[in-house]
Amino acid sequence: MIAAFFTRDSVYEAEKNRFLRSAELLGLPADVVPIESTGSWVRNAAMKPRVLAALRGKHRGPLLYVDVDAVFHRNPWPELLSLDCDIAAYYEPEGHLLSGTLLINDTAAAAALLEAWARACAADPEAWDQVVLERLIAEDAARAQPRYRLCRLPVAFCWIFDKTNNESCDAVHIEHLQASREVRQRKRVFGRPGKAVRRRRERAVAIEQVLFGPEPERGAAARQ
Repeated sequence: MIAAFFTRDSVYEAEKNRFLRSAELLGLPADVVPIESTGSWVRNAAMKPRVLAALRGKHRGPLLYVDVDAVFHRNPWPELLSLDCDIAAYYEPEGHLLSGTLLINDTAAAAALLEAWARACAADPEAWDQVVLERLIAEDAARAQPRYRLCRLPVAFCWIFDKTNNESCDAVHIEHLQASREVRQRKRVFGRPGKAVRRRRERAVAIEQVLFGPEPERGAAARQ
């Protein structure tokens, strides 16, 4: 099962249409959960492990979490099903974990990690969820007998469309479109959008033309 969540009455509610369409075209079942906004982008993101813990209890088998502002270009499961681990994540060349794509296998250790991650985010809701997860995994790896088995995903599973230092890959499976730029844009800039937001909107419209046809059911980008 593919898992995602979005905050109601936000830019992310529109993002889910593009996400679900890309999954549907590839025949990928997805469970996308709505939540109420906390009023803060960081606090909303801190809800991720709690949502995932609930979905992990609901669905048996491997669970692939993907941020709802992403799209699927290829079926990820043929490669993911071969990974023998509790959790798999992409790490940037700088060494930082990105939580936009996470494989959570159906193991006791994976469930325990989700619970530990949820507790840590609840204790410090102003901390970025992926920074918290990176720390928990690093602390566990430093123990004499680590509990969590980690695999590192290729960049093809967490491709940020305009990231300048993306590692090379033959084919992108999951592309992330960075809707958080829209949230920051509304808070910081009035008038003409910044370059990063314009790039995101142009890319989103181009993808929607493929997903929905020449007159796409526009998502967030076309409404801005």
